[in-house]
Amino acid sequence: MTEQKKKNLRKLILPVQAAVSIALLAWLFTGQDFRGRIVSVLFTADPRWLLAGFLLAGAVQFLCLLRWRIFLGMAGIEIRFTESASIFFAGLFCNLFLPGGAGGDVVKIGLLAAGGKDVGRSAISVLMDRLCGSVSMILLGAALMAWQFRWLSTSQVVAGLVHSIVVYLAVLTALIALSVVLSARGIVERLPERWPGRKRLVELTGVYFQCAVQWPRTLRALGVSLAMLALFFLTYYCASRAYGVDLAATKFLALMPTVDIISGLPVSLGGVGVREGMFVFLLGHLADVAGPLAVSISLCGYLMSVLWGLPGAFFWLVRHGEVRP
Repeated sequence: MTEQKKKNLRKLILPVQAAVSIALLAWLFTGQDFRGRIVSVLFTADPRWLLAGFLLAGAVQFLCLLRWRIFLGMAGIEIRFTESASIFFAGLFCNLFLPGGAGGDVVKIGLLAAGGKDVGRSAISVLMDRLCGSVSMILLGAALMAWQFRWLSTSQVVAGLVHSIVVYLAVLTALIALSVVLSARGIVERLPERWPGRKRLVELTGVYFQCAVQWPRTLRALGVSLAMLALFFLTYYCASRAYGVDLAATKFLALMPTVDIISGLPVSLGGVGVREGMFVFLLGHLADVAGPLAVSISLCGYLMSVLWGLPGAFFWLVRHGEVRP
């Protein structure tokens, strides 16, 4: 595929994702009764739980920033906390609108480069951050699902989806382990230039080297990442309690890895529509939660996080002129 065709394809991603999100939301809101019940449910939320969820969402972003700062230091990039925070929140804001889940990462790398930082080191910090997030999902997601696996399997249709997620986590673990082995034995450098994914494997080699050499920092970042992911899941639990869903926290959290992994697929804009559909499906089959209530929980949990990304608009407007194409 030529470079021009790749660029044309990338231009189509955002419209397609937006179309998928709109179509899924339209399908969920089809029917006057459903829309009316959504409106009535939205205004019944307990403000105390909403506040708790909003504060947790803020703590999640703060921990994300701390994790990235750890990896910035590991990559040899030393910047002030205020500067890293402004870049982080600018990336967080842009991630709401850019195609794919890595749009904000590109913005962060661009802003670091505009500030005179090495692009390669900046990219490594972002890659380490992403990898740490994946490892955290494997560890925490597997633990939560194993803890409540019997309950998750009480619905036959849900059990099939859960088994697929377990397989996905196992394959992801195997791929990470394989890439570590290939990097450690120097096999990556000997791969042909046109080998699929060779460029990313070469980048990962540098990431693994830094993680191994600076293992105390790596473990600290992993601890921060696990705490961040747990609080992120609890944000949606607070949304469920705000709407009166009396489901044990351990059971609700066991649903979240499936919701997060499926909604993280780059098929919609920020997972909107897919996330709501997953909540309707899982909460409906496992907890007899009505569709309008499940959609309200999903939208509320999502908006709690989005609100913390909005301040990034200020930093982006102030600094976007620094980014060079």
